[in-house]
Amino acid sequence: MSLTGQLLVNETLAKYTSWRIGGPADCLYLPANKADLIAFIQHLPHDEPLFWLGLGSNVLIRDGGLRGTVINTKNRLKTLRLTDEGKVFAEAGVPCAHIAKFCSEHGLTGAEFFAGIPGTLGGALKMNAGAFGNETWQLVECVETIDRSGKVSVRTPEEFTISYRSVNTVHNEWFLSANLTLTLGDCVASQQKIKQLLEHRGKTQPTNQPSCGSVFKNPDGDFAARLIEQSGLKGYCLGGACVSPKHANFIINTGNATAQDVESLITYIQTTVQHQHGISLQTEVYMVGDNVPHAHSTPTALSTAAFGRVAVVMGGSAAEREISLRSGQAVYHALKEQGIQVEAVDLQDHPIDTLRNLKVDRVFNIIHGRGGEDGVLQGILEAMKLPYTGSGVLASALTMDKLKTKLCWQGAGLPTPKWYLLKTPADLAQCADTLGFPVIVKPAQEGSSIGMSKATTIDELAQAFTMAKQFNCDVYAEQWVYGKEYTVALLQEEALPVIRLETPRAFYDYEAKYQATTTQYHCPSGLDEDTEKALKQLAKKAAEVVGVTGWGRVDVFIDDQQQYQLIEINTVPGMTDHSLVPMAAAQAGIDFASLVRRILTTSLT
Repeated sequence: MSLTGQLLVNETLAKYTSWRIGGPADCLYLPANKADLIAFIQHLPHDEPLFWLGLGSNVLIRDGGLRGTVINTKNRLKTLRLTDEGKVFAEAGVPCAHIAKFCSEHGLTGAEFFAGIPGTLGGALKMNAGAFGNETWQLVECVETIDRSGKVSVRTPEEFTISYRSVNTVHNEWFLSANLTLTLGDCVASQQKIKQLLEHRGKTQPTNQPSCGSVFKNPDGDFAARLIEQSGLKGYCLGGACVSPKHANFIINTGNATAQDVESLITYIQTTVQHQHGISLQTEVYMVGDNVPHAHSTPTALSTAAFGRVAVVMGGSAAEREISLRSGQAVYHALKEQGIQVEAVDLQDHPIDTLRNLKVDRVFNIIHGRGGEDGVLQGILEAMKLPYTGSGVLASALTMDKLKTKLCWQGAGLPTPKWYLLKTPADLAQCADTLGFPVIVKPAQEGSSIGMSKATTIDELAQAFTMAKQFNCDVYAEQWVYGKEYTVALLQEEALPVIRLETPRAFYDYEAKYQATTTQYHCPSGLDEDTEKALKQLAKKAAEVVGVTGWGRVDVFIDDQQQYQLIEINTVPGMTDHSLVPMAAAQAGIDFASLVRRILTTSLT
């Protein structure tokens, strides 16, 4: 199965909720469209926990997050149009405010109240959301739903039990869209009404602060806000969560609230109102998830179903072939042990013919260096429409060339050591005058420190140039950096714990990386919290500038003047027992099997 949406693993949900609160989801799926969503649902195991999220405006996701899979429809199921019958067709991911504006622009009245609902149509259908005396289901002619098998059904309001802020839906079905019936009317008057409603909302509600909308249902014949205010709770805070001074039925996140702060405040409000007024306030907001923060988890059946058959492509014909084979075998066994259908492919000769004959759904690329890390393999796979892990063609081709990468970083204002391009032996003297000694000489398009050497004299520079030229690519000398060397692994655009490298050799060369027992790896790095954070941010920016996505590793020095110096970036780092990405992942609580699976999810993007 080839998905066109995006599957994120262990994704923090705070940025997907209007409270800006929420722990991680085991999986978060961002469907490309309705057809993609249906395909994804069809391949889900029937026992996979499933939760749907739109704008996240009526939900409190606890700090421990959600197990299973969360589907986010915001701006994904986004079709909004008039039907031939004059109805308004809207998919579940369309914000209610957009529906209000669309209807008024087409001279349709009755949907103005949607401007006051801070959520999507899917959420409004689920809870019969309302505002200013009107409710969602009074407009509904019919709805589309989807069940666990991916079957789409059309249902009418008569098939649901609908009441105030409550809709009893068919078990294990979720809303995809609705047809709404409205009345032809005065377009200008409708727009004026929306303007008045929004002005009223802005004056009476904390619209400029993170909240979920109304927290409590209004009791019969009364208002939750009045009861809370009469109980003396307006402005009352627990931790970073406060009852809004503007509207007592809103709880706002003042900037550092946790879900536990909010839930504790909700309980306190309910207890106080019950004690003072004898009324039991019922929550309008849904509270879901685990209270206790959950360790890094890896979805099992979901990932297996979504990946289909995987080819671990390794080896290649470049100088890093041996390391690639070791990395590939480690990845292959990690996937196989998790029940994923996988085959190992040594892509040494005739790569196009080999790939054409594969019967697989995606490729885990673990070929280091030329032919696997330089955009060539990525281009072949894209032409064959085979999804693959890691960065795309352009980023791979660019970052394989260390010199061009440095030029991009320099253009973006990022720090990197000075260098000098060596084209012929005639350039050596000018290089020595420009950079001084020592320098390190590098073939621009080789990895694993292959072909690199340190030069402290003009004679050593000549020898280093001759050796580097053997690799048939540009050669440059780089100013020697005195300081400490670090590496920052990136996984799904997040930086893992920093590693400090220490070797008694002249520099962190091939032997120090793969053979020596004297190389020391410090993780934790020993940096203070602020410096480690800054180093991570620099690594993420360095990757962003050159378009690296999915995973990778950035090498950087902190020199004797405490200045950062970017060295290079790898888009297919090693995955051997000496490799740095697995080491950083382990420090973050991600075991090797989970790391491999998370890298594989980048092929689903």
